[in-house]
Amino acid sequence: MAKHSPISLTLVALFLCWAGKVWGKGIPSTDRPHIPAIKVNAAPRIDGLLDDEAWQKAAKVTGFWRLDKDELAEEQTEVLICYDNAAIYIAFICHDSKPHLIRAQQKKRSGGLWGDDFVSVNIDPLNQPRIFSEEYTFMVNPLGTQSEWVPGGAAAKIEWRGDWQASAKITEKGWQVEIAIPFRIFRLPRKPRAFGIHFSRTIPAPRLIDSTFPYRRGQAIANTAEWGPLDLPRFQSPLLFMPSVTFALDGEGKGMRSGLDIKQYLPNGLQWQGTLNPDFRNVEDVVETIDFTYVPRALPDRRPFFAEGQDYFPSRRLFYSRFIRDVVAGTKLFGKVERTRVGLLSVYESNSRLTFASCLNYDLSRFWSAKVEYAHRTKVGMSPAYRFSFSGYIPQGKDWRWILGGDLTYAGADGWSLNLRRSPQSFGRISFGIGYSEIGDYKPSAGFVPEVNYREFFWNIGYDNRYERGPILMWDCFIYSDERHFRGGREKGQLLDESKGLGVWVTGRAGWTIGGYYSRYRRPPFNDRTFSLSFSWNTFDRYRSGSASYSWGRRAGANYRFLTLSQSFRLSEKWTLNISYEQLRHEHRTYQLVISGVYDLTPERSLMFRWVKGSQPEFGAPQNLLPVDNFYLGFRQFSRKGIDIYLLLGDPNSRRTHFKLLVKFVQVF
Repeated sequence: MAKHSPISLTLVALFLCWAGKVWGKGIPSTDRPHIPAIKVNAAPRIDGLLDDEAWQKAAKVTGFWRLDKDELAEEQTEVLICYDNAAIYIAFICHDSKPHLIRAQQKKRSGGLWGDDFVSVNIDPLNQPRIFSEEYTFMVNPLGTQSEWVPGGAAAKIEWRGDWQASAKITEKGWQVEIAIPFRIFRLPRKPRAFGIHFSRTIPAPRLIDSTFPYRRGQAIANTAEWGPLDLPRFQSPLLFMPSVTFALDGEGKGMRSGLDIKQYLPNGLQWQGTLNPDFRNVEDVVETIDFTYVPRALPDRRPFFAEGQDYFPSRRLFYSRFIRDVVAGTKLFGKVERTRVGLLSVYESNSRLTFASCLNYDLSRFWSAKVEYAHRTKVGMSPAYRFSFSGYIPQGKDWRWILGGDLTYAGADGWSLNLRRSPQSFGRISFGIGYSEIGDYKPSAGFVPEVNYREFFWNIGYDNRYERGPILMWDCFIYSDERHFRGGREKGQLLDESKGLGVWVTGRAGWTIGGYYSRYRRPPFNDRTFSLSFSWNTFDRYRSGSASYSWGRRAGANYRFLTLSQSFRLSEKWTLNISYEQLRHEHRTYQLVISGVYDLTPERSLMFRWVKGSQPEFGAPQNLLPVDNFYLGFRQFSRKGIDIYLLLGDPNSRRTHFKLLVKFVQVF
């Protein structure tokens, strides 16, 4: 039966993709709103005052709907929008009956705005109202602090990812903001005639109100307004060069390393990028938890070349970029052309290894897509990996949507999966998921797959709710089960592992969160049971929040105790500090202390330090803990325009403190 499962899955996938088109036609019409594109002769000044003539001519948008209810938001928002040959100009007027409750803490460009009031404009230059659209998101809080999301991800250098302007002002009736977004930021199609666009506003907890235009509960989740018609000149995208020079001095001597990154937006909406001799030594790596694990953990890759456009490339099971160490040269091409998302990458390493990765994702309909992926790394003695997958949404009434997905993989052996979820689009309803997968002796040359040769069946049920009055703001709970058996070999049919658990979290309107969790994990010959309690305070305050958790029980046949503590401090307007501590008692006792701080000289210049003391898991063998005692100091200048400077005294990614001075200069031409 297993031999026929991939074939059966393929037939099912093709049928469901076809059915998705049919079901998509049966979805109630969203009656896409049309926003006229008004072209102005003089651009408005971006100063937060809204007193320019351009705003008098601009198109006006009103009628923001709540996301959790089928009703208009109590605190309404008005939007003004116009454009010229260079940029889009957008103004938000955010009415607030309680302006004294407006929250604005984040002052750093590209910092998280999750605890602040903020507005966002989401722009799809391809004008495709689909679940899998190419949306750029631009966010601003009442201080005028900017943050953005570029489809697929982008590097940190502002001129490299694209600069834009914003200015905000708090008034007696709420707050307002002006935004200017140059067209050159976008990966544009050859002849853009109209953009898909929608606007949203977030009032943070404890009021916690999310509103948007034009989407409202019960409509297709991908509903956007159409903004057009546009009368734009033909844009010639320049070839951007970002050279870098690094000077290093340590106990072994001194040296200089230069590198170059190149990119260009192609006229069909794709982005080409290359790197030569990149130096990633200024990139702080992840500090991994010391908690016990049976298998290695997958960690994110923060290196700029791999972070840029990462969502266009194969999944971690095929392509795990952290396996690539010393890069000599690399190139990539990614973006979306009409219905097709494209990602192509090749990297040459100093040990003469080559890595190739590619991904094609095609929108079959508004709600369904199919994807083909490939990845291979030479000279590692393992197999190239291939994957076909599909996913889709089936809206059901006002409050539900079905989410279906599956895949076929091959890398020396086959694998396949099928999963189904029913997800609510509002609070106070139960969600659930169910899935089955198989994988053989899978050996991808570039992928991260810690365990293979098993059959897996899982299910989960969840519930969450939110309240507008009373001491409880929200709560959620879940229960799950996951069971895996060996697929082949001498242990065929025997249990690999079984995991069951349940948990509940409650958040109070005063800013606290309390949670509890129980899990049972069987992995012959071990039978683990653990309990966890957690408590967080000042949850809504970015700079003063803290948390504590304690877990106890038995794991891998031994008593288990794991404690975590974390606290953030705002010592002054410019000085922030975070302290986190972990302690593990399991066969042996170990701990890890991380103290980090940032002093903002200006919004673009910061001093920072980090001290890590304790132990860290050994790469590839996380059960082995290596001693760590590392301290470093740094200076960063993230310029809106000009040279970015990184100065490090010490090595942020070393286990031991040692003398090392590194200075790096980066500029875009």
